[in-house]
Amino acid sequence: MSRWFRSAAKAAPAMVGEDEEQHLRSVEGAMLKLLNDDIEEADKLLKKQDSSYHHLGRGISGFLSAMLGVEKDLLKEAAVILQEAENKSWEDMKKAQREPTAFQSHIYPQGTEYLLCYSVAQLTSAITAVLSGSITEAVKGFYKLRKAYLTLDGILEIENKYLEKMASSSTTSLPSRPPSHKSATAGITVDQLAHQTTDLSVEDLDEKLDDPNTAFPDVSRPPSPPSVTNPYDIDPELAAKVFTNRTDIFIHSGVRLCCGLLLLVFSMIENPIFNKILYIVGFKGDRERGTSLLWQATRYPNFNSAIAGLALLGFYNGLVGFSDILPTDDAAEDNLVGFPEQKCEALLVDMKSRHPDSRLWKLEEARMLSYNKDLQGAIVILEDNSKSKMKQIAMINTFEMALTTLFAHEYQKAAVAWVKCSEQSAWSPTLYYYMAGVSHVELYRNVRLSDPKEAAVHKKKAIELLLKAPSLAGKQKVMAKQLPFDIYIVSKVGKWEQRAKAWGVDLVDAIGPSPYVEMIYFWNGVKKSGTSELEKCLDLLKDERMTCPEKCSGDEDDVAIHHLLRGCMFRNLGKYKEARKILTKEIVDSERHIRGALRDDWTLPSATYELASCSWSEKDLSPAGDSAEGKVSEKKVLEYQKEKVLDCEEKLLKLNSWPQTYVFEARMSFKISTSLLTVRRHKVLMGI
Repeated sequence: MSRWFRSAAKAAPAMVGEDEEQHLRSVEGAMLKLLNDDIEEADKLLKKQDSSYHHLGRGISGFLSAMLGVEKDLLKEAAVILQEAENKSWEDMKKAQREPTAFQSHIYPQGTEYLLCYSVAQLTSAITAVLSGSITEAVKGFYKLRKAYLTLDGILEIENKYLEKMASSSTTSLPSRPPSHKSATAGITVDQLAHQTTDLSVEDLDEKLDDPNTAFPDVSRPPSPPSVTNPYDIDPELAAKVFTNRTDIFIHSGVRLCCGLLLLVFSMIENPIFNKILYIVGFKGDRERGTSLLWQATRYPNFNSAIAGLALLGFYNGLVGFSDILPTDDAAEDNLVGFPEQKCEALLVDMKSRHPDSRLWKLEEARMLSYNKDLQGAIVILEDNSKSKMKQIAMINTFEMALTTLFAHEYQKAAVAWVKCSEQSAWSPTLYYYMAGVSHVELYRNVRLSDPKEAAVHKKKAIELLLKAPSLAGKQKVMAKQLPFDIYIVSKVGKWEQRAKAWGVDLVDAIGPSPYVEMIYFWNGVKKSGTSELEKCLDLLKDERMTCPEKCSGDEDDVAIHHLLRGCMFRNLGKYKEARKILTKEIVDSERHIRGALRDDWTLPSATYELASCSWSEKDLSPAGDSAEGKVSEKKVLEYQKEKVLDCEEKLLKLNSWPQTYVFEARMSFKISTSLLTVRRHKVLMGI
């Protein structure tokens, strides 16, 4: 009763379509200012009004700040703001259905724009829960993600039906704005879209985690088959004629951004607990459909498009580029789950022209230069890009600088950058100090014999940093588990400490084959290295650089790591026979991979992947060698290619069902899944 009287006493103002669009315009402008590093102006604009768009903008601003730096306190703050955005957008969605003066789309049911705001708030709030480190919170987060996806997919289905209808008529006769303000899907309401989720409670979901035999019906569409062309694209000309209104474009690009991100991220998850939850809620990722939707979302000069562009470039440069087995055929550029390099370069140029002041695009430009083996060019951009007003972007820039100088063998610069990472971010101090420490190890080894005084300085610094690293392990957790590098570094330094004590030497003198090159390998720097950098890695792996080479040669782990890293360098130098010989004889066919406490359990699976990569590269060579190119029959060439492709697949399948767990298994799993997609697609092309 009291609620009725309050409502009568102070009636809320009616919704007016023009005012709503102005709110959207204001928030989109603010979010673009945020990307352009104008944080103060963005914050001022976002606090001006109390619309659903402004609430969501404030939530996403906080979410991006938290995500870029992966900072727990900021994640909690963002979660509170996003909950407010959820509540506000739900109220406005209900109101928009009742108000005749509210915005009415010719494509979507009335109030869809607020349903999208509600779903985006749910989605981002869910991600903060998943990253919280708590399994219980992660379960709740996945439940929210499922609900958000179902709603978004429902909006997408309505839109696709409308586009099919328009495409079946003459697209050339489409008016720039259909005369009717009534939705083409007038029989569907946003309430039906919002309530199409099942009556699953979070408590039910939590309980079912313990039951291996339960799962909810699969809510995903069938996964995309491996293909050369993209089956999910929409005609750009049709889209340009249909989506002319700002609010419709916001819905169209926003739904594609969110669905694309969810499908893409879920297709990459290798964490067993995450996969269990996804199985329970009935959700599968789809890399091909996800990338297609994201590419479609990049077509517009708005915030949704910018985030879609960042997601795609991050996916290709940071994740797909991590794999050594990618499409090499003539149609590779059209394969969105591979690495369409020309498309990525064009996207980056487009985004830089739209957002010229954004430091994020300069960061992506540096990453692309690194991918193209221009490490010095990348360093120049990163040095110029270091002073961002948003500390999270500055931190990412520092991290990228640390990696790039690592790959470029700029030991002093790398050491400084890694220490700076520890000052700017609390995410992985163990990793930061260890990386700085191994940089000083190489500086020490460079002058160990020629300049004892300088060597002593670097030795002291290396010992200080390396001993500090393990003491900070376990500060951060994902799904209640320690970070893989924390586990690895604690074991590695512990092993060196034991040796130093047993051998009666300083810690740095007990270190075996270059841990610096090992880190280049783990962070995919080998693929970004040119001939000069690869040869430097081989130099760093020479026995004479170690203080105690004879003693280290008696350690099976050290010997295995030494051969693995040399094999990897030879492969990337195009010396496939030498690489295959070392990897097979010294690791795969040896007993150097016996497991145990403080043992390195990753060398055998890594060697197996290196051999798969050798076969993949060899498939494009002549079976009789390059000198005999053109003298071998086409039939023999095809047989040779088939043999190499099948050998590559055999090794990848072996890795995919590896019987034991090992450190960095999750990192390897993504490389394996990307490689298998590539090989299966190539088999279709070859008719195997």
